[in-house]
Amino acid sequence: MLWIAIVVHFFVDFATSIFQPLGPYITDKFSISPRMYAMALYSISLVSSITQPVFGTLTDKVSKRNIYLAAVASITLLFASLISIAGSFLIFLIFAFVAQLSNSAFHPMGASIAGQKKKQHLAFFSLAGMFGYAVGPVFITWYAEVHQLKGLYYFGILLAIFAVLTLPRMRFLEREKREVKRSWSGFRVVMPIFFFVAFRSFSMGIAQLYGPLYAKMLGKSWVFGGSLLTFTRFVGMVLSTLGVYIGTKIGNSIINIISAGAMVVFGIVFASTDFSNIPSVLMAILFVSMLSPAYLSMSSTVVEAQSRLPKNPGFASSIVMGFAWSIGSLMNFIYSSIFGNDVEFMIKSFWAISLLALGAAIWDTVSVRFRRSR
Repeated sequence: MLWIAIVVHFFVDFATSIFQPLGPYITDKFSISPRMYAMALYSISLVSSITQPVFGTLTDKVSKRNIYLAAVASITLLFASLISIAGSFLIFLIFAFVAQLSNSAFHPMGASIAGQKKKQHLAFFSLAGMFGYAVGPVFITWYAEVHQLKGLYYFGILLAIFAVLTLPRMRFLEREKREVKRSWSGFRVVMPIFFFVAFRSFSMGIAQLYGPLYAKMLGKSWVFGGSLLTFTRFVGMVLSTLGVYIGTKIGNSIINIISAGAMVVFGIVFASTDFSNIPSVLMAILFVSMLSPAYLSMSSTVVEAQSRLPKNPGFASSIVMGFAWSIGSLMNFIYSSIFGNDVEFMIKSFWAISLLALGAAIWDTVSVRFRRSR
């Protein structure tokens, strides 16, 4: 019955992938500025990232794990689809916030159940989520362009019912009983990785939200804007797996330098290109080339952080995932509050922000070699 959790994970990540590519549609529908939309989504992302470690701790205390999983999954699926009936931007934000928050509650429990028996199960669970996250943007922009999101809530209701009817039927799995160790002194060991992930999240947040808005500004369709994210995430699925494999050969610190360095180089190329007179396919290639290298270091940084704190793997993961991502969202919020209405500047400043990630990657490499030489 594990396949049920895997299928639901696909739909949960599919549902929460729709908000960033809907920027052009939402700004038109509610007559709001790109800055307002960006600040609102970054605020939601900030809160959901901060609360994920809290939900991770809660996971170890819940006894009715299947009931919990069914509840948070159905809430995510339902509220993400309810944006189709939002009559104001405030209502849209409330629906999006509830969906994102319940999504943060879903992942720690889902991953815990998936990985309890075999690591291969966790791999399939993660792959299903990445696939849903990749497919969502192109689907939702097509649906918005063709149907203006009408009837989207029917899909949400059906999927929520599916989750409620199937997840509780999974064979009950006992909680793993193990001591969870935490040591804030361990933060110093993973601090360079933390800053790298925070700056990488900062730059990725800018590209993923402003990419579709920039495409719209150039006269491209909403579907084209969504396709930019979909193609990038499909390439990212491959690069993320490749990064872990190569990282075991040459070291995660080098992977981080390659990842951030490619973001800087291709970001400069993207910023220097005049897209008014070139084919759309070339713009898509350049966008994917600019953003997809970020995924090369996506999984490898978590593996590296856990290896540096072998007695505190959960603490290490929460630092370089939830905490670092929340700091990235905070930087996104501040940055967009100042420059958020200048769509072209925002997307073309990607390379400069990525330069901060490259600096953190170099710092990490130097610090690792320094520790080894002592």
